[in-house]
Amino acid sequence: MKKVCVLGVGGTICMIKDNQNNGGGALPKLDAKALVESIGLTENNIQIEAKTIFAIPSNSIHFNDLLNLIKIAKEEIQNGSDGIVVTQGTNTLEETAFMLSLLWNETAPLVITGAMKNPSEIGADGASNLYQAILVASSDEALNRGVLVAFNHTIYQPRFLHKSNAVSLETFVSINGGNVGYVYEKKVRFITPKYKNKVYKIPEKFTKKIAIIPACLGGDFVFLDYIKDFDGVVIDGFGPGTISFEAAKKLRDLNPEIPIVVTSRAGSGTTTYETYAYEGAEIYLQNQGCIMGGFFDCLKARLFLMLLLENGFSKEQIKDEFLNYYFSY
Repeated sequence: MKKVCVLGVGGTICMIKDNQNNGGGALPKLDAKALVESIGLTENNIQIEAKTIFAIPSNSIHFNDLLNLIKIAKEEIQNGSDGIVVTQGTNTLEETAFMLSLLWNETAPLVITGAMKNPSEIGADGASNLYQAILVASSDEALNRGVLVAFNHTIYQPRFLHKSNAVSLETFVSINGGNVGYVYEKKVRFITPKYKNKVYKIPEKFTKKIAIIPACLGGDFVFLDYIKDFDGVVIDGFGPGTISFEAAKKLRDLNPEIPIVVTSRAGSGTTTYETYAYEGAEIYLQNQGCIMGGFFDCLKARLFLMLLLENGFSKEQIKDEFLNYYFSY
């Protein structure tokens, strides 16, 4: 018999409408035990334990919450669980999943899921998603695959995950890489070889401040004056990772010592490294000491840079990690 521990941390999946207060809007009210009971799991070969860690919208999850979550998840593995399921809100799911994937070094899978519709709505998807996540967490094929996301019958790797729609049930997509599996007819089917990305040391706490500066027409230079207040910066650049003449000049004048990573705001594809040489393009930026983000989007680049800094990586080491992460297996 497989034992799966479900850890609830909030989100739409645990919210129900409160018709007496707050204009009838949904609030987090269901604990992890109630969520598990709602799916009516009948598989005799799966034992489920449910624990509520906290119940908040994912917008308000902080890094220290993730450290507490991963500590509890590891304790549950030590106590005999064969897999972990985390239920949370979808607004920051791609970020929490990615950060956890950089820290989870257990053989047992950690599977994250949530819902786009709360249980009070017609066609609510939470129970189905939770059921699928439990099946994935109990699957032998999920072993040594690190952190996974199970949502809407699809299994994703966090490094490619992106929330693409604010309201659709089909919100999650894999950017720059395919899905790794599917769940249909109570069967977990992986379609890719086992992959487990590089795992880093878990910091005692997160203290580094990383800014994201968006590139936008006539405005990408506005926030550069404030980068001295941060430990690192991610510039979400135009196209393949470029900035304007004005931003390039200001960056040169500031001559910052902190690591600056340049990503692409395009939504998919990679930054280039040796195509454009004009002022503000990637060859120019690298000569100024900037690090090209490659396949990283700005959200994942921020998390990755923060973790590397917390672990004491030098600027040159950070450059190597960004260059190699998506190409190491």
